[in-house]
Amino acid sequence: MNPLQGRPATRYVSLLVTAGLLVGCAVNRGETAEGAPLARQLTQSNHCGLAAPGLVYLDSAGQIERLSGLPTRNLPLDTLRAVDFEREHLVLVSLGQKPTGGYGVTLEQSEIRDGTLEVTMTVRQPAADTLVAQVLTTPCAVLAITPEGWDRLKVSGAGMDTLTRER
Repeated sequence: MNPLQGRPATRYVSLLVTAGLLVGCAVNRGETAEGAPLARQLTQSNHCGLAAPGLVYLDSAGQIERLSGLPTRNLPLDTLRAVDFEREHLVLVSLGQKPTGGYGVTLEQSEIRDGTLEVTMTVRQPAADTLVAQVLTTPCAVLAITPEGWDRLKVSGAGMDTLTRER
């Protein structure tokens, strides 16, 4: 005798769980179709020149020159110019102006979920009892991200506001 015979509800629940798992796998992605990461960190700086927290999205090489005019910028633009914009776009993630040294931001992970490229960042800040340089900083990280498979960008991490951008 079939153990599920006479128990159609159990059979349907099993079928629904299996279908849910298959759909979940199809919606979430952790890498491009070619196996490359969805996001990779190119560089970071303590002095990007952006006084407010936010995202700067660059989808062409010509837009890199916009960064050259930032005040107090100490960001290596040659690294950014080497990106193939047919395969990757750039995102500058800024923490905004900070009152001392010791702050920073780095890429932790990325995933495409339901049409949103979700990027998680790790934010570094000095401990309360740490001696730090008394200087204004504008920390940021520059990421190369896939331009495919998403319509919304969401950047978040403990210690920072969630930043979003629609394509």
